[in-house]
Amino acid sequence: MESYFLQFLSGLMSSMFLFLLAAGLSLIFGVSKIINISHGAFYMLGAYLLVTMSRFGQLNIWMFLAVAIIGSVIVGLLGALLEAVILRRVYRGGMLVVALVTFGVLAVMEELAKIIWGAELTAVPPPRGFDGAFAIAGSSVPLYNISLIVAGVLVAIAVWAVVEKTRYGLLIRAAAMDREMLGALGIPVPRIFTLTFGFGTALAGLAGFLAAPMVSISPTMGSSIIIDAFAVVVIGGLGSLPGSLLGAFIVGQTQAFGIMLMPESTMLLLYVLMAVILIVRPGGLMGAKPN
Repeated sequence: MESYFLQFLSGLMSSMFLFLLAAGLSLIFGVSKIINISHGAFYMLGAYLLVTMSRFGQLNIWMFLAVAIIGSVIVGLLGALLEAVILRRVYRGGMLVVALVTFGVLAVMEELAKIIWGAELTAVPPPRGFDGAFAIAGSSVPLYNISLIVAGVLVAIAVWAVVEKTRYGLLIRAAAMDREMLGALGIPVPRIFTLTFGFGTALAGLAGFLAAPMVSISPTMGSSIIIDAFAVVVIGGLGSLPGSLLGAFIVGQTQAFGIMLMPESTMLLLYVLMAVILIVRPGGLMGAKPN
């Protein structure tokens, strides 16, 4: 029983940064209707930001939080710059062209990461004071992992509050429903696109930063995690924030218990689950039904 509980905690921890990734993807898709394959690269940038800061010594919790916030803003600004300078020029080519361009951006950013940080695997310690362990159910669970669950819940609430309770969130939801009408009302829709893209990529950078002490960091880590992020949005529903949260929980638990019970078929189990959900609910569990 203890081992099942620990796997549940492991799945819950994975769900937290999967949600941040998927929430950014869903917000971007909901507003601009594009599939941002480069999203994983911003996750990778967030992780390498912590690598860079850790070279000056192990961070305490307050420095860790400060760097996480500042770093997420920097990653978000890079994402907004990408949208304004490159993607805005190719929207008319359709979703396929945009997907190919963002795939190219992902490849370029991975190569730049190899040049700047090297191609070898890297690890970083958790913040000072959070490198101990908790005794739960007779087992030792890293304190940072438990803190990550709490942080993920708080960030999820904050993202929901921004989308549902602020004027900016109202504009995001309006752009997702009818961008032409929003433009007719005098709202600069391209600016909403840029802000949303920046916000989404900032969430990806935050996910990478928080996940860095738990995973092996490499230039290709974004390519690997983006598959899981797409699984989350497919299961939960593209453009749905609650769907991203539900999908992240399902994917995290599927992977955690799949590794425990079916280690050689974990990915197959996830793909079968995706296929079943798409057959029953083509728009995802909480997404809009396709026309």
